[in-house]
Amino acid sequence: MVYQSRIFHLFKPATTFYQLQKAETIYSLKWRILLLFFLSTVIFAVQGYYGIGSSSISTTLTLDPRNIYEWHKALFIIGKLLSGIAYASCILFVPALLFNMMTEVSLYKLVVLQVFVLFILLIEQITYIPLLLLLHLDWYSSPLSFGIIGQYITKIPFLIALFGCISIFKIWGMYIQFTGLRVLSEMKRLPLFAIVFIINLLFWGISALLTYMDFYRLL
Repeated sequence: MVYQSRIFHLFKPATTFYQLQKAETIYSLKWRILLLFFLSTVIFAVQGYYGIGSSSISTTLTLDPRNIYEWHKALFIIGKLLSGIAYASCILFVPALLFNMMTEVSLYKLVVLQVFVLFILLIEQITYIPLLLLLHLDWYSSPLSFGIIGQYITKIPFLIALFGCISIFKIWGMYIQFTGLRVLSEMKRLPLFAIVFIINLLFWGISALLTYMDFYRLL
């Protein structure tokens, strides 16, 4: 059976993953991956232009002379662009490798699964732009996440960022992973859910930690 990789198949996951399970050949995957890499770099570059994610260094940058400030801003945008490449790579391949180690599903099919997840998470990255420009909210204060609730519960920056990582988009991505792996691996629900949750929690924890690392001082 031939499977045609199309991103919008994520809106009918049961049929999509059944076809993927039976597929012997997968078409168009490389082009979809290249498109997502391009979208990721553009989205992150736009975020860099508007200063999204610069909260840890913004207070220091405002003290710099004008020419140094512009140079640091350009470096920040370049850094965000490279972050877009790294982000797409991590979302596509790291969970696929981890799932491959814990299931008998082929790595190639797991990358197809992660293509859907990356597309969802890039939609989330896009929402951060109007939130900052219109409402002046950082990503971890998104009303589409638990970040605001986290700010009422605790004052610890790491925990606030961790709550901010848990959003409707992340939950949607977890649902796609769980549904896909349920069909592809035929594992039982409880151990499969535990695997999906722990891997996502690991990613959320790393994201929250990186949010408050002072890279300006490290440089």
